[in-house]
Amino acid sequence: MTSNTEATATHGTLEHVDPAALVIGANIRTDADLDPDFVASIKDLGVLTPINVQRQQDGTLVVLAGQRRTLAAVEAGLATIPAYVTDANGDEAERIIRQWAENDHRAAMRDTHRTAAIKQLALDFGLSAAQIARRTRTSKDTVTAALDVAGSQVAEAVQAKYDLTLDQAAVVAEFEDDKEAVKTLTACAVEHPEAFAHTAQRLRDQRTEAHARTEAIEALTQAGVPVIEPIGYDDKKAKRLHELRNADAEAGEGITPEAHAQCPGHAAYVSTRWDGVVTVYVCTDWRGHGHLDRYAQAPTSGGPQTEEQKAERRRVIENNKAWRSAETVRREWLAQFAKRKTAPKDAATFLAQAMAEGTYLLNKAGERGHRLATEWLTGKADAGRGAVTGLLAKATPARAQHIALVLALAAVEDATDVHTWRNPDTETRRYFTALEGWGYALAEVEQIAKGQ
Repeated sequence: MTSNTEATATHGTLEHVDPAALVIGANIRTDADLDPDFVASIKDLGVLTPINVQRQQDGTLVVLAGQRRTLAAVEAGLATIPAYVTDANGDEAERIIRQWAENDHRAAMRDTHRTAAIKQLALDFGLSAAQIARRTRTSKDTVTAALDVAGSQVAEAVQAKYDLTLDQAAVVAEFEDDKEAVKTLTACAVEHPEAFAHTAQRLRDQRTEAHARTEAIEALTQAGVPVIEPIGYDDKKAKRLHELRNADAEAGEGITPEAHAQCPGHAAYVSTRWDGVVTVYVCTDWRGHGHLDRYAQAPTSGGPQTEEQKAERRRVIENNKAWRSAETVRREWLAQFAKRKTAPKDAATFLAQAMAEGTYLLNKAGERGHRLATEWLTGKADAGRGAVTGLLAKATPARAQHIALVLALAAVEDATDVHTWRNPDTETRRYFTALEGWGYALAEVEQIAKGQ
């Protein structure tokens, strides 16, 4: 049933039609992709853009363009929707040409548009993040990220200029006061978007490290301890306190910073290791102040390090830091991967190989590996061991297979550490090859662990 409301052109009319009475013609889009948010939006707001309909000689109304809107309106239970109706001209190919033109030339809404819209809803109309999320059928996390971007002139400008995604722009907002970090993130987003998460995490870790170094130096300064540059292991004059003992002390008994505080050579430096920032206390002239080498009887290392040895040590330290950063990104990705309802197509092969060849790792993981898998599957760090059993009781066969895969992945993941990239084995290579095949972008240090 139709009701003519307005003549819009000589070739057609704008009418309100019953979506359930329309005939969906052949469509070049084979998948209507009616996600719940789209249907909910149609239910709340109606069809905002009229569909294109052709009236056949027998009065039947055939949808030319607007398949998704029509089907969503039917599912949402709308009584009528706006439609631009034209009479059939006998050219059946015209329908496909119209569909092609509508889909091919439609400009998708970009994240810069979403940021601008959310900013306007918040600032001009006073809507809260929760209200915006509810009324736009958008996740609250997305709205919060958009508001973070909108609150940063730097992030908003970078997103607009380089068309960054909302997630990328939100990370830029984190570093708006660091020009070099903004440059690095922008270049990565444009040139190597697959590495963006790893780059962002390395920058976060570097910022945390720099903050820790500043705090350590300030603490030493306030305590009146001279701060010096790090000393080398072949330094002839200065030595670390843990390598020294007093002349009246028993062999092997070291000197504590507290006991050394009154020595004229008392000093310290701040060092960064793979496991964090540490304060190292030294005596700047240990022989002159009467200390002895605590390990004088121990075999020597054979002399100063060569340049090659120093370079290798620097490489190990940097890759160990990179591993820690990559581990954070990888485990965040695995937590999202665990939410899938079905496993990847080759999951059965991976599971079979893990059980046949990787039983050592599966057994070694034990409680920690199971706890890691439980956290990924439930989103809770303290869900308890029985949580997975509860999930399996309600799972479909496809979901159950994916849960089994997550348990196996957690077992392997729990066995990884900073030594993994230096000594990759068959299980490690298979693990990272599988993750890459399932969509995870490997960091450079993970590519080493994979065998590249």
